[in-house]
Amino acid sequence: MAKIIYAMAGEGFGHASRAHLVGQRFLDAGHDVLFAASGRALQYLRPYYGTRVQEVFGLSYDYHKGYVDPLATVWKNIKRYPLGRRLNRGLCEQVYEPFGPDLVVTDFEPFTAWWAWRRHVPFISIDNEHLLTQARLHHRLVESTGRMTAALVVRFHCLGARAYVITSFFQAPLKSRAAVLAPPVVRPAIARLRSSDAGHIVVYATTGTREDLWRDVLGRFAPQEFHIYGFNKNATHGNCAFKEASVEGFAADLAAARGVIASAGYSLLSECLYLRKKMLLLPLAGQYEQRVNARYIEALGLGLWSKRMDAAIVARFLEGLAEPLPQDERILWPDNERFFAILQSVLAKLDTRVQITI
Repeated sequence: MAKIIYAMAGEGFGHASRAHLVGQRFLDAGHDVLFAASGRALQYLRPYYGTRVQEVFGLSYDYHKGYVDPLATVWKNIKRYPLGRRLNRGLCEQVYEPFGPDLVVTDFEPFTAWWAWRRHVPFISIDNEHLLTQARLHHRLVESTGRMTAALVVRFHCLGARAYVITSFFQAPLKSRAAVLAPPVVRPAIARLRSSDAGHIVVYATTGTREDLWRDVLGRFAPQEFHIYGFNKNATHGNCAFKEASVEGFAADLAAARGVIASAGYSLLSECLYLRKKMLLLPLAGQYEQRVNARYIEALGLGLWSKRMDAAIVARFLEGLAEPLPQDERILWPDNERFFAILQSVLAKLDTRVQITI
């Protein structure tokens, strides 16, 4: 049995749901696992693992009018840093050091990665963000500033990992022998579902802003029904049905959808791919990774993307839904068992006692 610290970023639920899935495999194999999380990830995991989940200070974004505001984000985290520094120092001295891990796993959580590097504890990275630094991608010249900023942030989050297990929905040449591509994973609640087509379009408004815009644009496409999440309310306006947040309800709606309109976050994108749903992606401004996701989705024939939400792009999306999904060998469709087989091969090469059940 090995002792493992599994730390993850707190923004959104993608990191937490992946850590839940992988961490449970470690527990099932008999290892002692301690989770470290912040924000939404902390709220998500504690009901499952109780005192196994410790709070770590995590960086958070500031959303303004539907996009990530870089300056506001920096200022927000600077103001929180003194409290965060005390929290992380206590976590290090009172939890990490006494625990004495054999392995650290980080899903885009920088503090624990730095701690492991300084203490010479073997650690690996499991995330999708390192695709930006470890793979050779097609980038647009006009987005050079966003690309360099995003790459700097990713490098800042993780230094000196023994291996980088990068989940990706497409093949890409890698720059480092320490990196390996693996298909996306999906949470069990999605993996159990069967895809169907009830005729509606699922909309996920990540920032929960500009309700008037959504109603105006989508209202032009009656009788097409749209099930809209993100505003956390139950209300119907013509062909637009707004729905309160519900994990089970959203999953069921997603499985039965004709198509999906959302930002280009990796977790929801992976679930759409698993359920074979075409997507109209509206990447959040200020998040370069989402722009990359959206471009590759369109290039592979899996959907469309746009900088703006307007009637023209919605019309194009609806017209293309009748076309079959591509069977392109470059696509890495979500496959949990294939992911775990790759992870097992990575762990087998490390000088640790860590194995997982396949």
